[in-house]
Amino acid sequence: MLMTALALCQVLLFEQAGCASCKASYRELSKYPNLKVEVYDMVKNRELAKSHRVIGAPTLVFLRKGEEIGRVYGYMPSLIKSLAEKCS
Repeated sequence: MLMTALALCQVLLFEQAGCASCKASYRELSKYPNLKVEVYDMVKNRELAKSHRVIGAPTLVFLRKGEEIGRVYGYMPSLIKSLAEKCS
């Protein structure tokens, strides 16, 4: 029987086209299978970005059961790791 791990946290990654830091943040997030990552273009999804108080890219919003547990502005692998570990 194949068991699939359930994502304990959801991460909203707000990015912009051509953003190298956004791509690096996504690669970093992909190291953690316990995260459900949703990627949004902050220009095309302005209202969603505004509702999450996003002002720049990349912005990563970590949610557990719909509640924000942390946020990362820019490419910060150590902070991404720390928040991903909270979701284990």
